[in-house]
Amino acid sequence: MTDRATLKALRKLLALAALAGSLVGCAALDEKKDSPDDSAPMVDTTPDRTASDIRKIAELERQLIKEQRQCHAERRRLDLSLKESQKQNEELQKKFDDLQNKLDALLAIDRDLRSRRRNR
Repeated sequence: MTDRATLKALRKLLALAALAGSLVGCAALDEKKDSPDDSAPMVDTTPDRTASDIRKIAELERQLIKEQRQCHAERRRLDLSLKESQKQNEELQKKFDDLQNKLDALLAIDRDLRSRRRNR
């Protein structure tokens, strides 16, 4: 799997985990609101995570943050490179237009001189 594919997979996994977590949180809030008896004990529907699971999740989050930072840095570098290339392209286009105008002027002079020679 390429780095981009891995990053996309990690992003999807993290988004899915965040969505699932928010849905569980919303469901827990709705149960509290709908419950006629506030003294009823709440049952935790999420399984207890072991310390190794927590470490794995934390490591994955660190890796994700590192990859995101690298992606942002690469994007900034590419944006700057693109702007520089666009600037160079504009300068080259201006030079091209100037040279094209000079060539057209020289061709016009050449045509004029040729027509004068024919008229003599």
